Amino acid sequence: MGNMQDQSLKGLLVAALFGLLAGCGNGGDGELGPYAGEELWLCKPGITLDRCLELDQTTTFVYEDGSTGVFEHEPVVDAEFDCFYVYPTVDLRPEPGNTLDLSDDTALLRPLHNQAARFTELCDMYAPKYRQMTIGSYAVANTFGSGYFSLGYSDVEAAFDQYLLENPERNFVLMGHSQGAHVLLRLLQERFDNDDENNEALRSRMISALVIGSLGVYEVPEGELTGGSLQNIPLCTGCVVAYDTLAAGDVAQRPVPEQPRVCVNPTALGGEPGIAAITIYNRDEGIPFPSGVETDWIAYPGLYSANCESDGNLGADVAPGRSTLFTPQLIQLVLGSTPASLHLADYNFGIGDLLRIVEVQAANH
Repeated sequence: MGNMQDQSLKGLLVAALFGLLAGCGNGGDGELGPYAGEELWLCKPGITLDRCLELDQTTTFVYEDGSTGVFEHEPVVDAEFDCFYVYPTVDLRPEPGNTLDLSDDTALLRPLHNQAARFTELCDMYAPKYRQMTIGSYAVANTFGSGYFSLGYSDVEAAFDQYLLENPERNFVLMGHSQGAHVLLRLLQERFDNDDENNEALRSRMISALVIGSLGVYEVPEGELTGGSLQNIPLCTGCVVAYDTLAAGDVAQRPVPEQPRVCVNPTALGGEPGIAAITIYNRDEGIPFPSGVETDWIAYPGLYSANCESDGNLGADVAPGRSTLFTPQLIQLVLGSTPASLHLADYNFGIGDLLRIVEVQAANH
């Protein structure tokens, strides 16, 4: 009982912090917002504890001939652009609600480390905490019109306003996954997509948007680049990159979607089409590492293929001419996603291509 009371007290204190600071404005009009301090940021340049920079990302690369090489991760110095990242659902409670206690970062670190942290080799990373809705909230009617979703979205919007206040001229990449992708999609709709001066100004600063793992929420008519969820921001190099990953297989055995999912194959945007440039895994994911690997990260260049399948999913498989025990089908079982998919590894499978895409888009922006 004491622990439950402690958790409730922490939630009330966090809610009070938001309420107190929100009275000072949302940051969009030049006033102090709830994200002006350090407490609500996982990663942000200059904060005392930057969760993206504290991580040892030294990685062992395993090449086609079996040889290996160890490489240290080097965060960029004097980054020319920023990344703004929204993490996926980590509150797995089955009942509808929101995460009110943001004092414990533990559950946030897995997606942060697997998805956002490696981008610090290219950009200054901004990753806010937010009162996201629980996994059980997805079962309520009109999920994205619910107060549960709106509360989490309002936090991210306030964080983005604070970012804009502090960086009025910097270009940026938007990054999100799963619920984070859903939040970013709403942000794109409300702050970027309309034909007004403010929206157009933000569009001109947006290098790219990685709206990944949206699980069918992001909609674009088949064969089109715009329409559906966004009218003025197309699927393309330099715009929106979106996909859902699963192990390649018999499409006929999957549930038939109302319309194919949005699939922008990251391997097709300037790399070797159909071949994932680099796939990186963390030891903590439970995927067995080869003997002799001492780093916490392992990378496989060119080991896997990735192609958009007829139902819009990005199907991952072992690349032609390559062999491995760690097939996407096995990894899918290890990760234990339900229904079976590589949803938890959306960024891992495409990380090498995503890094390259962002780097090229930023250079050409």
